Amino acid sequence: MSRRNLILTWVLFLFFAGCTTLGQGHKAPVTKAPAPRPVLITTDFPDIVLPSEMKIDQDQSLVVKTPTYVGGFLVARGRVTADSLIKFFERQLAARGWHQMGSIRYRHILLAFRRPNGSCFIYIKETTLGSVEIKIWASESLETPPSSTTAY
Repeated sequence: MSRRNLILTWVLFLFFAGCTTLGQGHKAPVTKAPAPRPVLITTDFPDIVLPSEMKIDQDQSLVVKTPTYVGGFLVARGRVTADSLIKFFERQLAARGWHQMGSIRYRHILLAFRRPNGSCFIYIKETTLGSVEIKIWASESLETPPSSTTAY
């Protein structure tokens, strides 16, 4: 056999060997996708939630709970914009029965919310490097408030 035929034979052999491995459907290993991150973070206050980008600072927060009352303050930080937080709290708290009483917006933002059995104030402050710090003061009775038609 000539040298040319020998090279041609090896090339054809390698070609067909490659085609058979392609036909066997070589599959990449399957990896599980990471669990989706929750969209909302619950807090110790009933019906007050945070966006998942925020992280509560447990060392700076204080919450008092009894069977009939919850109150205190939370401090949280995250990489979101102040405007997106304003919209977030206006939508989320309204959907949970809170009514916005007003807001103060200058260098920092203060939002005030109320409902029959509680009040909530949210202070939003943009910090360095695109981070935001929020402080939430809330006080809420866990008992059903008396109706306005009840006589004392």
